[in-house]
Amino acid sequence: MAPRPCRSGLLPPRALCHGPRRGAAARWGPRLRRELAGATRCSASLATGWAPSSSAAKHVLAATGVEFDYEEMAYGRCLQEASGCAVTEEHLQAIERIGCVLKGPIEVPSGEQADGIVELRGRRFTSANQALRKLLSLYANVRPARNLGGIGAKFPGTDIVVVRENTEGMYVGEEAWEGGEPGRSAVATRRITREGSLRVARFAFTFAERHGRRLVTAAHKANVLRLSDGLFLECCRQVAKEFPGIEYSEQLCDSLLTAMVLEPQKWDVIVCENLYGDLVSDLAAGLVGGLGLAPSALFGSGSTAIFEPAHGSAPDIAGKPAGLVNPSSMLLSAAMLLGHVGEEDAQQRLVDALEAVIAEGQFVTRDLGGSSGTQAMAQAAAAKLMPPSGGSHPAAARL
Repeated sequence: MAPRPCRSGLLPPRALCHGPRRGAAARWGPRLRRELAGATRCSASLATGWAPSSSAAKHVLAATGVEFDYEEMAYGRCLQEASGCAVTEEHLQAIERIGCVLKGPIEVPSGEQADGIVELRGRRFTSANQALRKLLSLYANVRPARNLGGIGAKFPGTDIVVVRENTEGMYVGEEAWEGGEPGRSAVATRRITREGSLRVARFAFTFAERHGRRLVTAAHKANVLRLSDGLFLECCRQVAKEFPGIEYSEQLCDSLLTAMVLEPQKWDVIVCENLYGDLVSDLAAGLVGGLGLAPSALFGSGSTAIFEPAHGSAPDIAGKPAGLVNPSSMLLSAAMLLGHVGEEDAQQRLVDALEAVIAEGQFVTRDLGGSSGTQAMAQAAAAKLMPPSGGSHPAAARL
């Protein structure tokens, strides 16, 4: 029997495993002991801007009554400035050992002179994010976009899940100056493989089937990129035949963006290669209030999963007052994590609490029309999660 869809729209990712469920609570023993690697973008430094958001997530998770052990590790720009590398072998080993990660965004420098190159395990990557995704084989990026009550977004009823292939496409990082002459003509490789396309398509259809979704749409430009996007569509069509209960459609990615704005309620699960998924998921987030409300999760063929805000490091507000940092994306990512470890009740209560805080409008950040700081908004959500005075917390009681 397929698991019931989660009312929050964040859809418990634990149900996405292919075959027997591995990891999560099943491998953590009778007390469901959980370890969470991640923490702040720069350990013990509020100047990074995202430390308040990470602290907020820990505060709200504690209020759910579900117990976590945290292993905090510095990473990103501040670690690079101190040691020369944004992520290290120590991070990879911790993630592989723990298996369940809540992390803040890592700043990815732009331009040829950027110093974001990462070398790990004998391989070279253009960014720390790329290193984590490839070395851990986190090929599926799940990015839900659901309209929360109280936001006042222009497109009520929107409930879209973008499944983005996360290791191939234009973001493989293979670029060179044509003819070896810098500054004249640059060439970038766009790599689409049958294996990569089949596995992300199967992930998207499995997601749809197990969560009561009705439609999977493949975004493409096969009318121009006949070989690469043609291969991607061929794989999607092959997988679609394995799921007769799910409707399948295809849409040119440029016209898809227009159609999403004109009829956002029409779309359900959208599966994309890497670059298209980046653009489509950002637009979907805009339909429901912006990237500050957009969670994200990374899954692969193993048991490792990473949960992180869909937004980037936002250097334009990093280091500025905490009132500018909306914790919602991090909190919703934490809710996805709760679903992943089998705590669907706590997941739903967290989403309901955040939605209530937003609807009331008293303790929200500036981008949501308020004047509260990150911690004040998190504390308001946590207060709605606390058990009645003298009562035991349901999640705590189960442990």
